[in-house]
Amino acid sequence: MTHQKIAGYVRVSTEKQKEEKAHERQKERLENWAENREEDIDLEIYEDAGISGQSSDREAYNQLMKESTLQEIDAIVIRELSRLGRDLQTLLDDSQVLKEHDVDLISLRESMDTSSAQGQLIFNVLGAINQFKSDLARERTEKMIERRKEQGKQVGRPQKLDEDEREELVELREENELGWTSLGRYFDISRKTAKRTYEREVEHLE
Repeated sequence: MTHQKIAGYVRVSTEKQKEEKAHERQKERLENWAENREEDIDLEIYEDAGISGQSSDREAYNQLMKESTLQEIDAIVIRELSRLGRDLQTLLDDSQVLKEHDVDLISLRESMDTSSAQGQLIFNVLGAINQFKSDLARERTEKMIERRKEQGKQVGRPQKLDEDEREELVELREENELGWTSLGRYFDISRKTAKRTYEREVEHLE
């Protein structure tokens, strides 16, 4: 029986998803996949919870992509491509790094395995679709900003957001997965203030 050492990567974007154990469900999916393979799979899970796929500050992801880790594994398995990252260039760059280290990428939702030419093609196409969705989200942010201006509303308050704006910030973060930079631009506050405001509101709701 063939033995393979495979790294599973799990990520959820928001604290709400983390609290709802969405990352645990991802882990179970990967573990079930490994158990049902014909090969003897040694699966190690790398997990980032409450971190955007656009963030460069992903501890588990950064550890996974280290040369020392890639030299020890045969493949990386994820539930879906967006868990690895939402930026097309990042996905393509990662794909090249994995290829250089002879590490395959397996995505369960897309039934993709880059060990095959077909899998490589699917990876490129789906990566482009993810980029398209990300671009749409940015365009939506720009349109919301313009609409507020046209309605004569102030685009944010540098010093303090009122209750309605704080609620809107939480909604945009959790339902649309807007990043801290986009939220900061929308409300005319810093990225750090947007994140701090969200964390305070979520803590208050608890």
